[in-house]
Amino acid sequence: MTDEELINLIQKGKQEKFGLVIDRYEKKLFFYLKNLINQSGEDVEDLLQEVFVSVYVNIQSFDTQKKFSSWIYRIAHNNAIDYFKSKKRLKSESLDFKEDYFDNNQKLAEDLEIETERNLLIKKYINELDLKYKESILLFYYDNRNYEEISDILHIPHSQVGVLLFRAKKLLKHKLIKLK
Repeated sequence: MTDEELINLIQKGKQEKFGLVIDRYEKKLFFYLKNLINQSGEDVEDLLQEVFVSVYVNIQSFDTQKKFSSWIYRIAHNNAIDYFKSKKRLKSESLDFKEDYFDNNQKLAEDLEIETERNLLIKKYINELDLKYKESILLFYYDNRNYEEISDILHIPHSQVGVLLFRAKKLLKHKLIKLK
C-alpha cells in the first residue's frame, strides 16, 4: 500500500492506521532531524513527536494526489526551523550520520582509519555550512531525495535546488582543498 493510499484510509476515519505512518517514517525523520539540528537524541525525539502530532492534526488537509513523503518532510523542516527560532542556536558539536559499514576483510586497518577521519572531517564541514546548504546536502545525499522533493520540502524553485547543491559542494571542496 502506498503512503497516499494509507493516508486516504486515515482521512476516511481509520485513525488506527496512523501507527503505520509512524512506523514508515520514524527512523527516516529521526536521522533527518538529528542531522539538521545537531542536538541530543532526546531533543530530536521531542521534535519528532511534535512532527507526528502536526501530521496527525493536519492529515485531513493533505492532498492524496501529491507525494506524502514531501509533505511530511516539509512539516519536519518547518518544525526544525521553529526549533531554531525558539532556541536561537544554529551551531552545535557534531553531526551524527548513519555509520558507514566497511568489510574489514577487504580493507586494511590503516585504510579504515584514513576513511573514518575523512568522513568525520566532511561531516564537520557539512555541519559548518549555512542551514540552506546543509539541508540541501542532507536531503540529497543522505536521504536520497530528488530535486523535485527537495523543492517541495524547502519551498524553493526546482532550479534553485541545483544551485544550492552546487554552492554547498563548492564550499565543501574549498574547505577540503585548504587542508592539503
